[in-house]
Amino acid sequence: MDFTRALSETPFAVPPLKGLRRLYLLFILARPLNLIIFLATGGLASYVLYREHPEAPMPWMELCWLSGSAVLIMAGGYWLNDLYDVGIDAINRPGRAARVRLLTRRYLLEAVITAWLLSMLCTIPLWWTFKALHLLVILSLFWYNRYGKRLGLPGNLLIAILTALLPWEIMLLTGRTAYAVDWMIPLAAVFNFAREVVKDAEDQPGDVPHGVQSLPSRLSPSMWRSVLFIGWMSLMIFIFVPALIKYILWRIIPVEYLLLVTVGSALPLLWGLFRLSDYRLLSRLLKVAMGGGLFALAFL
Repeated sequence: MDFTRALSETPFAVPPLKGLRRLYLLFILARPLNLIIFLATGGLASYVLYREHPEAPMPWMELCWLSGSAVLIMAGGYWLNDLYDVGIDAINRPGRAARVRLLTRRYLLEAVITAWLLSMLCTIPLWWTFKALHLLVILSLFWYNRYGKRLGLPGNLLIAILTALLPWEIMLLTGRTAYAVDWMIPLAAVFNFAREVVKDAEDQPGDVPHGVQSLPSRLSPSMWRSVLFIGWMSLMIFIFVPALIKYILWRIIPVEYLLLVTVGSALPLLWGLFRLSDYRLLSRLLKVAMGGGLFALAFL
């Protein structure tokens, strides 16, 4: 679906919305919980870096500009995804498709362009490196929504990498590093990749007729169940790897991290292990487990 078709196809006439109702629908379509987790990750990374290196001042204002730009890019990416996927969402998520139709696709496209322009304006006080990087992220999101999503795994990998960029950018901006922040990058990437694949399994009723070549649709049901089980078990092991490596390197047992990651990540994942056919539940549990794991990293 190209932009001309995306803007011209309207399944039914709707009365125009105004003011606060439009803003409210945009807010809902921006996945506010995901944005909060994303911002919390950046805030936690900044706090840990400040805690580990209190001797030098932190560039708090630049960090705010960086985080604001990243959040605007993320929100614009969600809106563009909804614009392209309105046909798929009419099957998989009728409520979301109805919101897009109420807003009208033209208004949603204008919101995407506005958000991404504002995100680039936020990079003006930052180094040229961040300007180029955020422009690359915007182009990558456009490619994902136009082509990558229908390729399955390549698109999943791209989204996983993009959602894990913020902690790395914060370390680059501040010129600092910390063991816990180093682990935020792979943790965010792995959990987001897992969520993308699980959502693909949940969305097969709408994806398959629209030519989306996701991993679950390419495998036989028995093979997919085996892959999902092995992947889920690997996630449960992965969350304890940071503590194991810390013990191997420095003979330190991070007790607080182990307790928090067990309660916040391992237990939700264990629950999901017995409900592997309930993809909506798995997606929610992955979000909980990722949040719990990121919070636990502050005590690593």
